[in-house]
Amino acid sequence: MLSVVNLQATLSHSVRLKVIYNPAAGRGRARNHAREVERHLQALGAEFTMYASTSPADLMRAAAESSRAGERVVVCGGDGTVNLAIRDFNLARGTLAIIPLGSGDDFARHLKIPREVSAACEIAVRGNTREVDIALANNLRYAGVAGLGFDSVVARYANERVRFLRGSAVYLYATLRVLPSFTPRRVRINGHEEELMFVVFANSPRYGGGFHIAPDASITDALLDVCVVHQTSRFQLLKTLPRAYSGGHVKSSFVEMRRGAQFRVESEEPLDVYADGELLTQTPVTFCIAAEKLRIVAPNG
Repeated sequence: MLSVVNLQATLSHSVRLKVIYNPAAGRGRARNHAREVERHLQALGAEFTMYASTSPADLMRAAAESSRAGERVVVCGGDGTVNLAIRDFNLARGTLAIIPLGSGDDFARHLKIPREVSAACEIAVRGNTREVDIALANNLRYAGVAGLGFDSVVARYANERVRFLRGSAVYLYATLRVLPSFTPRRVRINGHEEELMFVVFANSPRYGGGFHIAPDASITDALLDVCVVHQTSRFQLLKTLPRAYSGGHVKSSFVEMRRGAQFRVESEEPLDVYADGELLTQTPVTFCIAAEKLRIVAPNG
């Protein structure tokens, strides 16, 4: 019988890794740590190749091709990088691993993948493979949380105009800049008229660098958890948002939680839908869980 040590060594050499990093992820954090990732994987005895993507489309292509080849695709970056990697990923053949090097890393944190590079590399090589749900918005995949309304306006501002902050500070700053001019949005959710500040459709519980926006969401229940923030004053919204770090916002009178397999959102004017921090689509939009699961490498136990 193989010992644990010998089994780990065998796994390190039998699994071929394609390591894809987005040089722009984490405002350059992924580029700065690429050599460190390479050194740790070499020390683990892993067979791997490194690839620096040149554009979002190039990252999607590289991940898709590697998954079709049956390689373990290791993405170095944040939630946006993960989002791009899974867009055309071959779910039947590929396995995904994450080395969190982004600004928020909410999906990786939910999976309990550490942000410390050496520990994340060891998990990428030796961790357990598990199956998790992937969500869809107009048949476009996302891993964590998608939304529209106030949070999408904040995401756009953060992506386009905030360059000097990282993590949750990015979204807090963008929130303060966007809030004074924001007005509620009128939409129809599954045919019912709603006037709201924003609504999110969550596969996993957290986004925005630590906001537990859907604290009871599960990546294995084949359902979406929906957080509807109904029309309220800007002051009440600002006062409530910090409570989302712990999930306490759900106790507010203007916050409603729902759960279901599919939701349809329509609006008079097209509204942007952001998912995993990236612009994904616009209304009208249908949200659901994909039929196929994503195989992903996570910590043992």
